[in-house]
Amino acid sequence: MEPKTKIRQYINITNSCNADCEFCCMWSSSKNSTFMTQAEFQKIIDEKDNPFELQVEGGESLLHKEMYSFLQYAVNTGRCLKAIILTNGFLLDEHFDKLVKFGKENNVPIVIKISVNYWLYAIDNEIVNKCRRFYNLSKDNPNFSIILNVRLRHGDDWIVQLIEEAGVKEISNIFYLQSYGRYENETGYSKPIIVQNIDDWFVYACDGTCFGKDLIARSDYEKRRMSE
Repeated sequence: MEPKTKIRQYINITNSCNADCEFCCMWSSSKNSTFMTQAEFQKIIDEKDNPFELQVEGGESLLHKEMYSFLQYAVNTGRCLKAIILTNGFLLDEHFDKLVKFGKENNVPIVIKISVNYWLYAIDNEIVNKCRRFYNLSKDNPNFSIILNVRLRHGDDWIVQLIEEAGVKEISNIFYLQSYGRYENETGYSKPIIVQNIDDWFVYACDGTCFGKDLIARSDYEKRRMSE
């Protein structure tokens, strides 16, 4: 029997955020208050029986009070190959040890993807140094890793320089902002793509609606829901 296709589930678990980035592709905001329910999350996980990687995103994933129960439910299926958490890093100090412990107790690889960009740097100019600290704390743990998602405007070479000086360029995905979400009218940037290293993937809005591989449709849907 042929092995089942491995998939990745990109699940937006909240449209609430603590950064209010002016280019947010998901129209997230500190004024928004939609949080995925346990039932909605479980339905997504249960509707396929493939082995999967789980990526929880937002908004700010760490604002969701049930995020750990989501991770636990996914792991308990026995099909979860990896758990990936997207975050702007502002709350990571209070969650870092708990995430390391979760990965160890459940024997599942944990990946923390920390966003780095000009907007977040303006809020906290220590963000790159904090990323380096988290990386140094995790680099000897084979089941736990830190990745930096570095988003640039044209002319943001200074951010790349900061990344290089901090010694974390090797763990950084560096790319330009994309023209969707709040940047949908910025014609100087490309439309979104996801670079994949897995067989198949699906994206979900924070109420559990699936948009297949259509990132723009999901973004437009979240825009319509952003005041809920």
